[in-house]
Amino acid sequence: MLIDKMRAALGAVSIPEPSKDDPIVLDKNAKLNIIAWGDPQISFISPLRSARMKGACRDLANMQGKADVLMLLGDICEFGKRAELMMAGEIIEEVKDTFSHFLAVSGNHDIRVRAYRPQLERFNGFIKSVDGGIAGGNEHYYFSTEINSYKFIMMGSDSTAFESSHISDEQLKWLDGEIAACGGKPVFVLNHQTLDRTNGLPVTWLGRGDWRGSVGKQSDAIKEIFEKYKNVYFITGHLHYGVSKYNFEDYGAYKALSLPTVGVLNHGDFGKNGQGYIISVYDDKIIIRARVFADGEYVDKDYPGAYFEVPVD
Repeated sequence: MLIDKMRAALGAVSIPEPSKDDPIVLDKNAKLNIIAWGDPQISFISPLRSARMKGACRDLANMQGKADVLMLLGDICEFGKRAELMMAGEIIEEVKDTFSHFLAVSGNHDIRVRAYRPQLERFNGFIKSVDGGIAGGNEHYYFSTEINSYKFIMMGSDSTAFESSHISDEQLKWLDGEIAACGGKPVFVLNHQTLDRTNGLPVTWLGRGDWRGSVGKQSDAIKEIFEKYKNVYFITGHLHYGVSKYNFEDYGAYKALSLPTVGVLNHGDFGKNGQGYIISVYDDKIIIRARVFADGEYVDKDYPGAYFEVPVD
C-alpha cells in the first residue's frame, strides 16, 4: 500500500531534534492560544515534507502548556491522495495531547485533480482522524465553529479549481452573516488563498501576475464584506513565503495574516523550514509571533514580520 511506502520513506529520513533552549511557553491568561501553520503539502514523492512537519510537531511536544487550536491553512497534501492525507493525520496525531482542537481548510492541491464531493468527504475524514478535529458537513467546505467563545470561519472553494478558489454568491452571503453575528468581537476567517493585491502580491507569488496567488475573481467581494466590520482576522497560506514584512497587513477593519509553510520550501529572504505563527488572544489585544518550529526557535522580534501586538478595537 502507498501509505506503507510513505511510512517507510519517512522512517529513513533523519529528522533533527528542535532545540529545547527556548520552548514555547503559552500564556495561561490568554483567552485563546493558536498554533498556525501553512502548506504541509505532504507528498508520496517527497518524504522531506513529512519530515519537516514531523520536526515542527516535535517542537509542540516540548511546549509548556496546551494550545487551544492547531490549524493548517490548506494544501495539506500534494495530489489529494488518501495516503497523503493519512500521513498528515498520523504525524499530527502523534502530538494530539498538545492541543485541544484541530482545524484545517482545503487548498488547491487538496482538491484540484479530484472529483469535488468525494474529495470533500475524504478531506473531512482526514480532519476527523485527528483527536479534537472539527469538520463541517459533506455539502461544501465552508462552515463555522466556536472555540472559547470566539468564532472561526472556514472558507473553501465551491468547485474544483486549479490554483484560485471559486467562492459562490451563497458562500459570500453566508460569510457576511457569520461575521455580522460576532458583533465586533474578534473573528478568525480561514482560507487557503489571500486576497488580490494583499500580503505582498504579486511579489510574494514571484511576480507572476496581479491576481495570481490570490482567491481570484471574488477577492473584491470578500474585501467589501470584511470592510463592513472590525476585528476580522483573515488567515491564509498558499504563498510559500517565509517570514517577511508581507506576512501581516493591517487594513483597519480586517487584518491579513499570510502564513509561511511548515512542509514545503519557503521563498523570500527567510527561507528556513518549518515556519509558522503563534497567536495569543486577549480581551484588549492579539499578539502574533513567528517561530521556526522545526528549529525550536522564535524569530527575533526585530525581524520584519516576526512580531505584532494588535489592539482589539
